[in-house]
Amino acid sequence: MSTMTQNPTIVTIANDLVTHCKSGDESMDFVEYDGQLWDKHFKEGWTSIEGDGKVYHGRDEVSAKYRQWQQGVTVHDCKVEGPFIGQNGFSVIFDLDMECKKGEWPRMRMKEVAHYTVENGKIVKEEFCYMPMGECCGG
Repeated sequence: MSTMTQNPTIVTIANDLVTHCKSGDESMDFVEYDGQLWDKHFKEGWTSIEGDGKVYHGRDEVSAKYRQWQQGVTVHDCKVEGPFIGQNGFSVIFDLDMECKKGEWPRMRMKEVAHYTVENGKIVKEEFCYMPMGECCGG
């Protein structure tokens, strides 16, 4: 039987990210708040992939994605579970209670798995996976 040795850098980054997400307030400006984390743990030009396949590269594109999200969605609660550590990164589960501000879909709970790939001490890719939400929820 073998035991897994965890990369201490990945563990540190993962714990920082989870602590950061748990201490956030849904009314905050996500770009401003998460910018602190991006500066510390994300490689310049990192890739962000949404569950629908849309790909964003770097701070400017990810910032625009966050701003669009914050303008369209009210998050009533966000629970964070993890991190779950792997050899090349880690995953986190987000459990969101949210609704569309324009009423295009009803208030709902959505679970999302976020996987972060770490290379040379920085996050180089984040990928978000979620269950199909159907046409009424924009998915």
